[in-house]
Order: sequence, then C-alpha cells, then structure tokens
Amino acid sequence: MDSIRSIATRAGGDGAGRDASAVSIESVTVDGGRIESTIEYSDDLRPFFDESPFYVEYDVDVSDLPPSILSIPVLAQVCPVAWTVGADVRVPVVDRRFLDSLEAVGRALYEMYPFIEGGRVIAERAPEYEEREGAPTGAEDHPAARDVSDATDGAGMLFTGGVDSLTTYVRHREEEPTLITVQGWVVGVDDTDRWQRMRDRTEGFAERFGVDAQFVRSNMLEFLDTTMLSAHFHDRHDGGWYSAVGSGLGLLGLCAPLAVATGMGRIYVAASVWQGIEVPPVLDHWDGVAMPWGSHPNIDDEIAWADVEGAHDAFELDRQGRIGVVADYVREHDSTLPVYSCSASEAAENCDRCEKCLRTAIGLALEGLDPADHGFDIGRDTFHRAVRKFEAGEWLNDEHAPYHWQDFQTRLSPGDDLPMDGSEEFLRWLQDADFEAIAGSPTRERLVRTAARHTPYPVYAAAYPLYGAVQNHLPGN
Repeated sequence: MDSIRSIATRAGGDGAGRDASAVSIESVTVDGGRIESTIEYSDDLRPFFDESPFYVEYDVDVSDLPPSILSIPVLAQVCPVAWTVGADVRVPVVDRRFLDSLEAVGRALYEMYPFIEGGRVIAERAPEYEEREGAPTGAEDHPAARDVSDATDGAGMLFTGGVDSLTTYVRHREEEPTLITVQGWVVGVDDTDRWQRMRDRTEGFAERFGVDAQFVRSNMLEFLDTTMLSAHFHDRHDGGWYSAVGSGLGLLGLCAPLAVATGMGRIYVAASVWQGIEVPPVLDHWDGVAMPWGSHPNIDDEIAWADVEGAHDAFELDRQGRIGVVADYVREHDSTLPVYSCSASEAAENCDRCEKCLRTAIGLALEGLDPADHGFDIGRDTFHRAVRKFEAGEWLNDEHAPYHWQDFQTRLSPGDDLPMDGSEEFLRWLQDADFEAIAGSPTRERLVRTAARHTPYPVYAAAYPLYGAVQNHLPGN
C-alpha cells in the first residue's frame, strides 16, 4: 500500500484520483484571534467527527495572516483521521512548507501503525510564505508582505508545568522561550474555572522565568470524536487516540498562526516517551526507535511552515533523567520551583492521590529533593491508597506504564530513606510487586470501558461492534 503523499494541484485542478473516502476543508474564516473551519467528509468517516465546526482562538490578532497559514490548524487535526481509511484531504490553499511536511508526517504514521492506510492532501494552491502570499500587488507595507526571515528569531514551547515541559524549559532557557499552554488538551475547552487556574499557573511560571506566555483555546478533542477513535482503534495503539496518534501534528498545527503572528522561529515539544522505552506487545510490528507515539522525533521534527519549525526535545532522556535536569536547576536557581504533574485534579493542582503524582514525588525524592518543597503532599494515606489501586488493577492503563515502576524497583530498596511518611512500608511492597501482571490482560478492556462510559450507548453500539463483545465486562453487568 502506498504511503502518504502530499499533492498540490493548480487552482481549479481536475480532481484526478477522487475517491469515495474524502475530507474537504470547506471554509476557513478568521475574526481577530479566532479561526473557524468547516469540513465535509464521506460517510465512512462520520463516526470520527462531531457535527460542530472546528475552532481555535488566540489572545493575539491573526486576521492579517494569509489563508495559507490559517488553514494549518484544521488540516493538522483531520489528516491523521483521514489517513486511517485512505481518504483524500482537499483544501483550497495551504502553506507549501507545511504541505511538504505532511508527507513526512504521514509516512512516519504509516510506518508506526498498520491501520494507517495512507492518502493524499490535495491543495488547489500551495504558495511559499516567503513570497509574501496574500499581499496586494505593490502593497509592500501590507502585514502579509513582511519578510518573515527578519521576524522569526523567537522560540516558543508547549508548556504544562510538568516534568517534561520543565525539562525543555531548563534546557533551552537561554532562548527565553514563550510558554504556550493549550486549553482543550489537559484542561477541557469548557472547563472555565479549571482553565483559569491553569492559565494563572502558566503566567506565574512565565513571571518566575522572566519570559512571555501565550494561550491557545481549541475544541479539537470535541471536533474529532476522540472517544470513538480511541475505542475503534484501541487494540492497535497504546493509550488514547490523540496522544498515541494525533498529538504532535495536532498541537503544533494549533500553534502555527500564533507562531507566525508573534515571530517565533521554533516551537519545542517536550518528549513524553523516550528512545529506550520498550515497545509494548500490541505494537511489536514497529522496529523504529522507542515506541510509536503521536509526539515523536519522526513527526515533530518534520513539521514546519513559513519560517517556523517544530523541535522534539529530550527524547534521549528517560523520565528520571528529565527529573534530574529539573533537580539540577532547582539546586542552582530555584529551591521551591513547583512541579505540576497531575492530570486528574479538578483544581489544576497536584491531587497527591493519583499514580502520576506519586510517581513524580518518588522521582523527585530519588534526586535528593523533598517533594513537599515542590507542590506535593505525599504521606502514609497516599501510599496505602496506591497499593490498593495497583492491586485492584485500576492504575497503569497504558501498556508502557509499568516501565516507570519497574525502574523504581531497580533504583530503590526497602531500607532507603525517602522524605515521605509511610514510604518504608511502600518500598517493601514495591520490591515484590509484579507490574507486568498488574498491567496485563485487563489493560485493553479498561480502555474500552473508559470509552464506553463517555459515549451514549446507542451511538457506541451502532458504530462500534466490539462493544457487544466486551459489554458483559462493564461495571454493573
């Protein structure tokens, strides 16, 4: 089967190669800092899209940018979905450099995942942004006519305040990167209160570091029916759909207009997997570096538009190595730097009860730091809860997740002194825990159950036949 091909046709192209499966970008409109896009799609893709338009919002005005840049955010969301069924994606105009990068990204996804069938991206026009596309003839002072090579000396980075993004900030702090936080990713697009707390948090980091902060708001996880995508392909990737397949292209694509409008030349994406992590059995077809994941050097480093490029960072470091980078910075520059690792807390703070909070706190302690100095309150109750959750099979829902705890088993002994009450008993339990068994056969069923709980039964049952095979495993059956 052919790999992904990106094809630019001339305006009014003849439509050669038109297939039944297709996605068409019908409109891209801009109003100040808001871009809205509508699409049409063939029936085989209907289960994977919501009926609402796609939108993305910025705190800066992007209305002077040319259509070739404004179309990037929606293309970045729809392409991976279209490629799963071999569908063409049609768009009136897109930046030439981004169109070229889609070919490399599509090829990378095609190699990672057997269910990616391939497809084409067909643009009626694909101008070079350096050619000042969109500027009226003779209007050299038009905003779209600026020479971007003179304006893209800044850097940005996707930022949450967790270990991965803090590592990337520390490694590139001399560039004074703008911190970019996305609403609609870690925090839901309609979760106003929690978003305000997360926004305040990013602004606090920006002030602490002496850099700028920018914010992006998008409904990409509602515009795409990510619940259905995760359920439909659950046995062919590890983790949820957007993380495992769409995150690198999707999140960088969201940032494209912002980067051009504010003069960023590079956007860093902190690695979330690392080059030495073992590939889970469900993905054993893959013989590339590390495990397949939506944010990966093979993807992020290939993404570019105008005079902007993506950069995947810290792939060579495992999680403890990244914590070590943060710990060195703490000892030298900021003894009370907060670390926000939690994605479960409704308060956009560390909950001190989930697997990731406990894992991060132990990692900090291994580097000689007291987790209490960095936003964690871990004690005996947390450790008792952890043992219950592990033994009940309620944690480690991704097949790669046991690695972190197996790594702790090699680094920690029952006699080690950690600055957390109750750690001694937990370390004794840790030495004998079988994390492969804990995260074994129930893993995929737990993922399906999670999807089912968030999808209306009639929709799920009609569009996803596997539901019938697993529904007798659901709670209450």
